[in-house]
Parts: sequence; structure tokens; C-alpha cells
Amino acid sequence: MKIIYIHQHFVTSKGSSGTRSYDVSKHLLEMGHEVTVICGMHAQSGLPPVSRWRLHQTFDIDGVKVVTCRALYSNKQNVPARLWSFLKFALLATLTCVMERSADLVFATSTPLTVGIPGRIGAAIKRIPYVFEVRDLWPEDLLAAGRMKPGLQSKMWEWLESFSYKKARKILLVSKGFHDRLLERGLPPEKLRTILLGADAQYYADAQPNEDFFERHGLAGKTIAIYAGAHGDANGLIQLIEAAEHLRDRSDIALALIGDGMMKRKLREELIQRKLNNVHLLDPVPKQELPGVLMGCHIGLMILKQIVRPRWVTPNKIFDYMFAGLPSIVNFPGTTAELVEAEGVGLASEPGNAEDLAAKIRQLADNPQERDAVARHARRIAFEKYDRKVIAGQLAEVFEESVRGRP
Repeated sequence: MKIIYIHQHFVTSKGSSGTRSYDVSKHLLEMGHEVTVICGMHAQSGLPPVSRWRLHQTFDIDGVKVVTCRALYSNKQNVPARLWSFLKFALLATLTCVMERSADLVFATSTPLTVGIPGRIGAAIKRIPYVFEVRDLWPEDLLAAGRMKPGLQSKMWEWLESFSYKKARKILLVSKGFHDRLLERGLPPEKLRTILLGADAQYYADAQPNEDFFERHGLAGKTIAIYAGAHGDANGLIQLIEAAEHLRDRSDIALALIGDGMMKRKLREELIQRKLNNVHLLDPVPKQELPGVLMGCHIGLMILKQIVRPRWVTPNKIFDYMFAGLPSIVNFPGTTAELVEAEGVGLASEPGNAEDLAAKIRQLADNPQERDAVARHARRIAFEKYDRKVIAGQLAEVFEESVRGRP
């Protein structure tokens, strides 16, 4: 089967963001499928740059055909620049999808929601099935987080959401919370399927702690609680600065934040103003180097800005932490906290309570035997249930059913 895989924020193992599309594409190739990825440009992708005067350029990335459209995105862009990036990619990806020959299925994964435009239109023109994957419930999540107000803009996003879902042969959800919410909203259950993000076991099977990394950053010998991910407004990382205030007396505990985003400068200013030296703001690391960093840490931090309802998202970080053998602390209610507690792989702290978050970090730091037992259990569960090779097989099953016309 030939699959056109549309993902604006596609990242290779040389990049420094989520590599799920890259990982499952390689596993699909191993199963005998042909994959063409259509993506955009951004600094964390690890992809070669597109020539200046071309609208798109084709690369061979570890056997995967990758067509990169000249639509630049950065998580440091302001809202108008991001919207232009989304729209430009949607237009270029539609053209690229239509030009691709002899495909059997189009698979579009959000975010952004605008990938539904090339997914649905490209599949309709080529007269092949279309599968849509939901990674965020736009605009519902934006409204709940206060990042969008009800009005014309939210109505337009709601229309686009309906447009993206309507003709999809299947709608895939990367979180049980998303699945439950779409059922509540009346979508047909036979059209929905939950397939989690997971992580790629091969990166973690033989990974060893990168001791040089910890020496360079003054972290050697400390109990390290790590956050690896975006530093945007929605991530609410100021809560980690507030928790660090309650850990001033613990020179043996360090909070390490790896990543980038529009709030990183604000976080650095807060550290200077509060005179905190137990928080380390570190640059992103290539995904292929991240296992060595995580394997040398002790606690994984799952942090999001508090909103008025539980969070339905299950970020891929939780699976990276599990594969690395890190017990996790989740500071937001919802699907991820439920998963962590149900699987016995970490703790849920009281939402919005920095003092309780600090107390949970202390608890794991002060009980190494308990922490190590949870770590071993988390790693075992990860290899059994959340390997992306297994997830690629689940995706392939859905694709084959869609091509055969099964509901």
C-alpha cells in the first residue's frame, strides 16, 4: 500500500521535537508499505533546508520519501505568523498531494487542524480514502485555555474541524480522553479509534546515561527532575519556577528544562529576579540524544497550564519518560494523570499547587528504593505496550481496513 502522510511538523531523529511520524513511517516501510511524507519547515525538524526559490523539495530520509513544502513555522512566531504558516502549508500540501502518483490512502495528522484541508481535498481529487488523526481538540482546547475567545474565529475553526472529520474514513485519537469527548459530542463510535503516541523502543533498549552532558551543565551528582518539551504559554512552566521556590533548601535537587519556545526568555527573567539557581534552562537536544539524557535523570515532569476542566491530552513525553525508567509527576487532571496512576508509573500532584508539586518531587528524591521500583515497572510496561513498532502495526491495520472500505 502507498500512503501519503501529511504532517506539517514532521521531525526526524536528528531533530529536537516529537518524532512519532518519522518512527512509524520507518516501521511501515519495514512492513512493506510505501510512505510519502508531506511536511513543512521548522528549525527543530532535522530536515535539510528547502532551496530558496522552490515551493517544495523532495528528500530521501532513511528510505522515507519526504516532500518538504516551503512553509516556515516556529513556536516563537506570533499568532498572525503562525496562521499564515498554517494556511500556506495547507495550500502547498494540497498541490503536492494531488501531484503525487498512484497512492492508496491519505493520512493527515494534526496539529494544526488545517492539515485537514490537503487531507480531505487531496483524497477527494485522487478518489482514495482519507484518515484523519486528532492530536488536539481545536478549537475546544484553545477556548478552554483562554487562548481564543468565542466569536467569528472560533466558529471558523469549528467549521474546519467539522470539515476535517466529515469525510474521513476513520478518525484516530492519540488519547482516550479525546475519544471519550468525541463520543460525547455525538460522533459515531465505529468511526473512532484510539492509537496512542508511544515512543520508539529501539532508542532506549541499550541507552546509557550521558554523563558528559550532566558534567557540562553542572548537574552531576544531583537528583534531577526533568521537563523535556515546548516552552510555550500553554505549557505553564512558571509552575516549575514556583515549585523551585519551595526547594531552595535542597541543593541536591535540580530541575532541568530542555526545549525552546516563546516563554523561555520570560522563564529566564523569573529565575534572575527570584535568584534561583536550582532550575537549569537548557537548549533542545536532538531526539537521538535524548534517551542518554533521560536515562541519567530521576524524575519526569509532565506540566501544563491549568484550565477550567480536565486535560484530555496524553503527551508523548510520558512515554519517553517510561521507556527511560523515570517515574513521572503530572500536575494537570485528566487522561495523563489517570494513565500514570492506573499503570503505577508515577504521581499526580494537586493542580495549580506549586507547594504540592515540590512535595511530590521531594517524595521521590528522598525515597530512592520506591523511586527505582516505580522506574523498573514503568520501563517494563513501556516495552510491553507502548513501542511505536506496535503502534505502526495498529495504524497499518486501520489503513488496510479503510482501503478495503470496512467501517
